[in-house]
Amino acid sequence: VSMPLFMSMFFAMRNSPEHFPALLSTGGMLWFPDLNAADPYCIMPLLSAASFLAMTEVGKEQMMATDPSKGQIMVNAFRAMAIVMVPLTMNFNSAIFCYWSVNNTWSFMQSLVLKQPAVKRYFGIWDAPKPVPGQEVGSIMDEFKKLTSKKKEDPNAWAADRVKAHNEIISQQKIVKKKLMEKEGLRGKGQR
Repeated sequence: VSMPLFMSMFFAMRNSPEHFPALLSTGGMLWFPDLNAADPYCIMPLLSAASFLAMTEVGKEQMMATDPSKGQIMVNAFRAMAIVMVPLTMNFNSAIFCYWSVNNTWSFMQSLVLKQPAVKRYFGIWDAPKPVPGQEVGSIMDEFKKLTSKKKEDPNAWAADRVKAHNEIISQQKIVKKKLMEKEGLRGKGQR
């Protein structure tokens, strides 16, 4: 859900020097006074990668909750991404790293706060279910194959369920009608 917003902000920040060069050239601080230029000391890419890595480490329990093996793969992929993103992004303008660092730090702090038991109780946040021991968790492709094979086995299952439900409704209506007729018959006899 947040990916389109993240990508929109990335492209907006990446293209902002073309639209607001004067504003961004004096908008920085400390060692990066010009937000149009790349960080000369590579501190912002390192800070952004560190905050992303911290956010990954704080949230790894959620990633590993349902399937530890796949969760570990995800955690390792995010760790690798944090390392690889430094050389790949070190020439980006400083405005992007201001956004990324603040966004990652905010997410990190939010994760830390929402992990506290008192906060979880207050907001009604439940713990993620533990994996069932001995239960094999398939890949996404296995789950997709399982869904498609069910349709191939019985393509008319939905129609059969509708017919069955319809027949049950009809039989219930007949019972109600019979009871009403009996009741009306009794009333009719009592009124004569």
